[in-house]
Amino acid sequence: MLPPLRALVAFEAVARLHSIGAAAREMQVSQAAVSQQLKGLEQFLGCTLLERSQRGVTLTQVAQQYLPVVSGSLQHLKLQTQILFGGQQSDVLRVKVNHSIGHSWLLPRLRDFYTRFPFIRLDLTLVDWPSRDPCSDADIEITNGVTETEHIRTERLFQEHWLMVCSPAFKQRYRKVLARGDISGLPAIQVKGYQESWLQWLSHNRYSPVLPDVLLEISNSLHGLEAVRQGIGIMLVRSLVAEEWLSEGKVVTALEGSMPSESSHFMITRQHRPAKVSYFCDWMHQQYSYPGPGSEPADKPRVE
Repeated sequence: MLPPLRALVAFEAVARLHSIGAAAREMQVSQAAVSQQLKGLEQFLGCTLLERSQRGVTLTQVAQQYLPVVSGSLQHLKLQTQILFGGQQSDVLRVKVNHSIGHSWLLPRLRDFYTRFPFIRLDLTLVDWPSRDPCSDADIEITNGVTETEHIRTERLFQEHWLMVCSPAFKQRYRKVLARGDISGLPAIQVKGYQESWLQWLSHNRYSPVLPDVLLEISNSLHGLEAVRQGIGIMLVRSLVAEEWLSEGKVVTALEGSMPSESSHFMITRQHRPAKVSYFCDWMHQQYSYPGPGSEPADKPRVE
């Protein structure tokens, strides 16, 4: 039972581009031809793949399950054809990602990506700062903050919150002053580059507007958390990065409360997305549909 290849191509294009019209333009055929291919595939499979309305088309549940199979098979066929007849050795996807989120969030999930897309090889670079010229040397960038240009597409990934953390031993040592909500003069760690301040956090959570004594400035949150774990001081950190450390008890909240982050992590691509980039971006949206406590996903694009 092998479905018609042309119908599978039409189905994958509509699902990827979220539009029958866009799929028709990519395939250089009419919208009627794409619709006919889709109807033929539905008849062949004996089930409905698309729910059609005046607002557009939506994938049914079975279509959402079928899409990774179709996408993976088509991409694998394309790659093997390039290797055998086009001299291409591998389909490399270059991803540049913020160090903290790459280590704490992305790397633990990559096994799922390779299970779905074994034909794509990732070239992953971890960085501390956003690029001044996004996607000049990468297909995708996942950064804290973004520089807007007309040549790129940006999608906000997470709404995070600031937490104040310390080591369990530190909290025990300063339990009396922390119980009063007083951090005046306490040793502290500051991550470079963030705009949100100690006074903002304290004011937001209705604590006394007094400052700690910053003993250490450090380039990224991941290294800062290690310094916290070693008992050097308290630190303001984003919820997504701190989640695993908190769940494992390596660090604890120094004061109760949180504050929404003014800035966000963004996924950045060029305006035109090759198939391998679209696969990764779609996979990312699936992964952050439930990122965990303390962070909320941005609104996901609607299929049209």
